[in-house]
Amino acid sequence: MSLSKIVVSGRVIRAPEKRFTPSTNVAVTEFSIAVESPPRDGQVETTPIKVITWRDLAERCSTEVKKGDLVAVDGRLQINNYQSQDGQKRREVEVDAVSVENLSNLTGSQGSFQEEKGEASLAKAGVKGGPKAKPAGDTDDLDAIFASDDEIPF
Repeated sequence: MSLSKIVVSGRVIRAPEKRFTPSTNVAVTEFSIAVESPPRDGQVETTPIKVITWRDLAERCSTEVKKGDLVAVDGRLQINNYQSQDGQKRREVEVDAVSVENLSNLTGSQGSFQEEKGEASLAKAGVKGGPKAKPAGDTDDLDAIFASDDEIPF
């Protein structure tokens, strides 16, 4: 058994393009991101990666993601080998996305787009638990944990 899962983040370098499959009329949105690798020998290597989204996730990405946005993508890695028109062998890396999170708008209304069992859900930006989650700076929980002197909280 094998597993193909990838999580990458980068800037959108090609705006989302939505289309529909010819036979089943399913929404598909494609866009590309530039993923930067840690510096080697003082140089940062940038790799373009195509992202493909389907159904409700495709609909949301086509309207909510724009060129220049910083996004995090979770999905399945696919490597396509093909021959170009000039006869050279080429390799293309793409991610079949399960969720896309727009990191450019963490304070705005845009956020995380996920595909769950064929349905998409929109969560508040960066919070998978939904809109009732507390802000990261809230210390009420920590005060309650450390209020007891007789128990160690870990």
